[in-house]
Amino acid sequence: MIKNVLGNGVTIIFKETEGEGIIAGSVFIKGGSSEDPEGKKGLTNLTLSLLLKGSKNFSAYEINKVFEDSGGYISTSVGEEYSTIEFALRTEDFKKGLEVIKDIMFNPLFPKDKLDMEKKNVIAQIRAKKEEGFSYAFDQLRKEMYKGTPYQFSPLGTEDDVLSVKVADIKRRWEELLRGGRFVVALVGDMPYKDAEDDVKSVFGNIKRGDYRFPIYKQEIRGKKCKTVKREGAQSTILVAYDAPEAGSKDYFSMKVLNGILGSGFTSRLFQELREKRGLAYAVGSFFPTRINMGRFIAYIGTAPEKTEESVKGIVKVVRSIEKGITDEELKTAKEKIIGHFLLEHQTRAKQAWYLGWFETIGLGYRMDSQYPEYINRVSKQDIYHTWKKYMTKGYRCIIVRP
Repeated sequence: MIKNVLGNGVTIIFKETEGEGIIAGSVFIKGGSSEDPEGKKGLTNLTLSLLLKGSKNFSAYEINKVFEDSGGYISTSVGEEYSTIEFALRTEDFKKGLEVIKDIMFNPLFPKDKLDMEKKNVIAQIRAKKEEGFSYAFDQLRKEMYKGTPYQFSPLGTEDDVLSVKVADIKRRWEELLRGGRFVVALVGDMPYKDAEDDVKSVFGNIKRGDYRFPIYKQEIRGKKCKTVKREGAQSTILVAYDAPEAGSKDYFSMKVLNGILGSGFTSRLFQELREKRGLAYAVGSFFPTRINMGRFIAYIGTAPEKTEESVKGIVKVVRSIEKGITDEELKTAKEKIIGHFLLEHQTRAKQAWYLGWFETIGLGYRMDSQYPEYINRVSKQDIYHTWKKYMTKGYRCIIVRP
């Protein structure tokens, strides 16, 4: 494993593997949709999408063809806190792939006709989310649990804002993102670093220097507040959000295990209590998305409309049940699930590259990729109780979407 910070601030992480001649990369760019200005929500998402729609020397078709002809792919994505360019291809085509990436980074065309087309695609996605119960509920929950911060908006943005984005906005946003201190480039492949180094530096070494620090947002969930939204459908969807630690917190790992106990899989408390014992749920569980700012734990249930109130009370009761203690079996099972899933996720070079880049980007450092199981195993019952009490006893925000 090699970590090399270039003079312009770009961090390169390279892991050599042995296999059939494949290399994968995840280019993390610090800065996501939370940086979108007022009136232009969805700007970063459009910017990253347009990178693949044509550059000075490659058409959109040619960009994809280089990777697909090699049996691989290239894609972009945008979250609230970071954006990515991900790719995979055969090692023999690596040089050509980097040529394409260099051209889309330094010579993007951002053509207006492609922007207009992409706007239509994004608006279709925004409308489709309104038709899906869980996605609609989550977007409503964002407004409650992140109220007054840029995190209250989906990375897709809003229809009106997306329509208002112009080519000049896209160019300006890419200029902001194309700074060395924002970039973490993780590569995992069947070649030694010395064979890749010059090509990698010829691309990422040319980015302008520029430091970057994530902006800090803080907002605690205090008090109990539920909001009901009506929409057509056959079932109620309920989401309940609690405070949770950020990625940099010492409580982060115990929250991961707490989430495993409460709502991950068939053995979790939410599933056993609300579905198996009480028959309330079509779907039930919880998740704890990793955030640099304003961590949140979210429990969810899909239920029959007449069971809505009972289901809300049921979630709150199950979350509160931690105060009565945790069994050795629960602790062991939750840890095994988390570590097993983590290891299975590492089966491909693409996922290995993603995790290395992700841990480095969120501030835990690329070495956490090998240390993560150990940190999970260290979590004690006392750690979990302490974390539950510290974050989840102050209140919650709840969204009920019902017919």
